[in-house]
This record gives sequence, structure tokens and C-alpha cells, in this order.
Amino acid sequence: MALSREQLHRVIDLLPENKLPALADLIDKLIDDDDEPVSDTAIVEYKRIRQDMRQGDFVSFDEIFGDN
Repeated sequence: MALSREQLHRVIDLLPENKLPALADLIDKLIDDDDEPVSDTAIVEYKRIRQDMRQGDFVSFDEIFGDN
């Protein structure tokens, strides 16, 4: 079953906070396996975001886009 981006955002919003670092690590591995080059700027931003998430500092999809 393929998920749309919106559905995937909802799944992420439902994850317990203690699972977010594992998801970030998985995404990191997926990015590493990607053939498309990632800029140094994007890598620095991604690492900053991961650190923010680990500290519980993030905004949910619904907070940004509302309950549609």
C-alpha cells in the first residue's frame, strides 16, 4: 500500500515521541541510499532538525496546515 505525503505526515504525527529518533535514523539511511546528490546545506539543515526533534522541539503537520 502506497501512502500519499499527507497520509505519511499523519502517520508521523501519530508516532510516540520516543519513536521519532528511530524514524529520523531510518530517513537518514534512505537519504544515504538515494542516488540524487544532497547539498551540504541540506545535510546541515537535516541534522539540525533531527536534533530539534530529539529535544522535542517541532511543529506538527496539523499545526501548520490545520485539520483538513
